[in-house]
Amino acid sequence: MRKILPILFIGLLVFAAGCTQTSTTTSTTAQEGLDFSSYNRGEIIQKWWEMFSAETVYVSKGYEELAKYYFPNAQIKTKEEFESGIAILAPEDARELLRGKPILTTPREYFGYVLYKSGIKFVGEEMGTIIAYKENGNARLIFTGNGKSGIGAALELAKELKEGRTLNPSLVLRREDFEGIVLKVIGDNDWDGIKDEDEYWVLKEIYVDEPFIYNWRVVKGENITVSGGFIRLVNGSKVYIRALGFNVSVKVKDPKGVQITYVIENINPQFVEYPNGAKVGETWIEVTTSEDFSIAPREVKDFNFLAFGDNRPGSGTKQPEAFFKIRDLMNKDKGAFIINTGDLVYSGKVEEWAELLKEWKFNKPVFVAPGNHEYRGEGKNVYHKFFGPTDYSFTLGGYYFIFANNIENNYKLTSAQWTWFEEELKKAKALGKRPVIVMHTPPIDPRPEGDHAMNPTDAKKLLELMKEYNAFGVFGHIHIYWYGEKDGVEIVITGGGGAPLYAKPEEGGFYHYVRINAGDTITVEPVKVE
Repeated sequence: MRKILPILFIGLLVFAAGCTQTSTTTSTTAQEGLDFSSYNRGEIIQKWWEMFSAETVYVSKGYEELAKYYFPNAQIKTKEEFESGIAILAPEDARELLRGKPILTTPREYFGYVLYKSGIKFVGEEMGTIIAYKENGNARLIFTGNGKSGIGAALELAKELKEGRTLNPSLVLRREDFEGIVLKVIGDNDWDGIKDEDEYWVLKEIYVDEPFIYNWRVVKGENITVSGGFIRLVNGSKVYIRALGFNVSVKVKDPKGVQITYVIENINPQFVEYPNGAKVGETWIEVTTSEDFSIAPREVKDFNFLAFGDNRPGSGTKQPEAFFKIRDLMNKDKGAFIINTGDLVYSGKVEEWAELLKEWKFNKPVFVAPGNHEYRGEGKNVYHKFFGPTDYSFTLGGYYFIFANNIENNYKLTSAQWTWFEEELKKAKALGKRPVIVMHTPPIDPRPEGDHAMNPTDAKKLLELMKEYNAFGVFGHIHIYWYGEKDGVEIVITGGGGAPLYAKPEEGGFYHYVRINAGDTITVEPVKVE
């Protein structure tokens, strides 16, 4: 349902600069003689309506509805006539004007258009930007982004700035006669760039790290909370939830009876109980309902799971041949799910992620712990978009799986993580389940003179806790296969997913994945890949 603003409200809030003769004159004069050096960083965007006349707005084809919504009193002209003033531009049109600028839109395989800001790329159509600059003496204010949702977010931010919102100047990129801000909207469920009555938007300016809301949305006016997974995408009244285990629940606060379709991805229907009438696929379950519902693990005594890690290349974007072989073999193998212990791509760049995600084709759920190679810069944002939060847990059979990010804080856990981790171990004990700890970096390096382990203090603490709770460990980071004990703690290191190997074959330096049987006891079998 589209929001209809009362006429009086429009008169107070719309962007048209021609409300009075005085404001029109001020805006036009400022626009013609805009001197960037006279303003502090962020001040031009903060007070954009004082700098630029909104009597005329230049618009890319297909974006006229956005222009009429946000500038209802403006004269709308085509982008071909744009020389100075305000423009709402599709990413391909903005690309032509912003070549060589510190912020621009640029095409990238797999992701479509991405926003580029001084070396950092932002993917997703919910990303937008406001850019003010001078070109050949012409002052320009451009609203653009990766798609209509992001462009509408930029326009909504401008509206909120005029209404009194304060811009954080530290998030504004300023270079001489140029300043710009990158932002993200969460909650534009129909992706049209217009804030509807049954949507709730969160609008955030960004320096590098994007905001994420994993567990909560307003969808068709319904207040929805998800546990056991994260909301990857909302498209109209369809909610896509990526499961982080085998127990996913959806709660609707004060339901109004609106039918919503939920697609639970990254799930194995054979190992869960799900609502009657649900549709199922190889790794998904679709439920349409107006009520709460849950998916819960079935009682199993014995199951297999598969694990691998460090499938990144030694450099560049192309995934190693060993990764493709391992993927195909695991797809043919039996297992309830797959664990990946991290180092998915070489350095986290968008282009590397594109090559991986095109080939990320598994017929079982995959649960991931982040590695140090992908979890950096723009790579963190892409990781969170596709794999969600990094610290989570789930149960299946007699086991309690705990995943944690131990690479971001100099190969340590933060105090908050330790608190959470110990509480998870206590939960496992209370349930009578054996913990399985999954992290990227192991607490030990079994190689002589090896130095690829966690921070020594944290490693000691982790081993002590694992021994106390009889936990089993699955780790990567070291590009070998190793299975053994340290201080009475069982550990498998599976880092042979495709990255350059760290040892001779007889010392575990071979490409592989591991097949793990979780019954009364755990058994580990490496599967070599030639």
